[in-house]
Amino acid sequence: MKRKLMTWTLICSVLLLMLPVHAEAASEKVTLKVLAYTQEDFNKNFGDAFTAKYPNIQFKVIPTQKHKNLDEIRKLEDKEKPDLLSSESLSAYNLDKYVAEGKLVDLDPYIAQSKSIKLANLNQNIVNSMKVNGKLYTLSPTFMVKGLFYNKTLFDKYKIKYPKNEMSWAEVMKLAAEFKQKAGSPGFQYNNDLFSLAASDIAGSYNLRFQDKNKGGKNITINTKEWKSIFDMVVKAAKKEAITTKNKAFLAGDAAMTVGGPLFFVGFKMEKIKFEWGVVSEPVNPAHPISSAYGANNMFGISTESKHADAAWKFIEFVNSDDFAKGYMKDGELGSGLPTNECCKKWDNKVDLSGLYRLAPVKEKYDPNIPDISEFVSKEGSAAFTSVLKGTQSLDSMLDSLQKKAQSELDKAWAKKGK
Repeated sequence: MKRKLMTWTLICSVLLLMLPVHAEAASEKVTLKVLAYTQEDFNKNFGDAFTAKYPNIQFKVIPTQKHKNLDEIRKLEDKEKPDLLSSESLSAYNLDKYVAEGKLVDLDPYIAQSKSIKLANLNQNIVNSMKVNGKLYTLSPTFMVKGLFYNKTLFDKYKIKYPKNEMSWAEVMKLAAEFKQKAGSPGFQYNNDLFSLAASDIAGSYNLRFQDKNKGGKNITINTKEWKSIFDMVVKAAKKEAITTKNKAFLAGDAAMTVGGPLFFVGFKMEKIKFEWGVVSEPVNPAHPISSAYGANNMFGISTESKHADAAWKFIEFVNSDDFAKGYMKDGELGSGLPTNECCKKWDNKVDLSGLYRLAPVKEKYDPNIPDISEFVSKEGSAAFTSVLKGTQSLDSMLDSLQKKAQSELDKAWAKKGK
């Protein structure tokens, strides 16, 4: 989805106008190989803007669209040997492994000599999340983030104080209930069911997981005091009718707040909303404020097997530059995340986005050997939580039952692996 949302027609035009008459170019023609979802997506997102400035550097895109999983993409990568390694295979989960295998060039010497980018101008939370043993082997021009969006027009109308950065979820739910009381409409809208709000968004801010994946991943951990307090918070807010799951309620001006990612910027343009809005950081666990969002999502690194490392660096340097970030912000959709370069933190030159740069993502290691039963838990949990909200089942009973069902499912998944 993210790959199809960025439209670069305007960006290319802006960048071309910004170029000097004699644009810097590589001394010889070079073709860089890179894996991307499709050639069209890569060109729209990055390639067209880059080749406008460096016409002697072209791209051969190896499409991954028809490849089903990461294993297939890794095999394609090993076969094609791209010059640029990308987020088609790279992620925060496996970056350490790529470095350990000697597949990525150390970018620190290139960064030190760069005139187009300064490391201090890039969001340090994202930069630090990509470091391996203190060094940078990748940079990402964009990052995924969540924020608490709010309708300033409604807040002003009912004389309620605006949300602030790093609010706790309890504070947000209290504010939503205040809105319901004063305005008669829900203070908070969520795009999915309320089990997902508790188990995904809120639990993510507390770095809680269904499984103890950091301890082997063989145990379900959902029937705990921490989990119960989260579900209880949502139940109480729902009973006060402070939350709605009505589609587009926030964009329609019928709800005062919502939590979402960069796709909301796309919605603001498509829906042509007429109210004033603002955004602050996503709600957090006050004891340990973190971002529950993914973080760097368009990593690029230089393969140690590439014969065109300097040309590959020109690309990485360009997409992390001020010029690229300004063009991206001018487009305004931000479907692929916020620019990592902090040169321009305002949407449409008026809405302050600085709150979205405050929180650091959690750097987790992904172990493909651990069974993932999150889909099962979400399906079972959604049905069970509905009965809690209707008052036909107690929260304690729900958590106990879900714990047992999920553990049984997890045991079966491990048994299939023979472990």
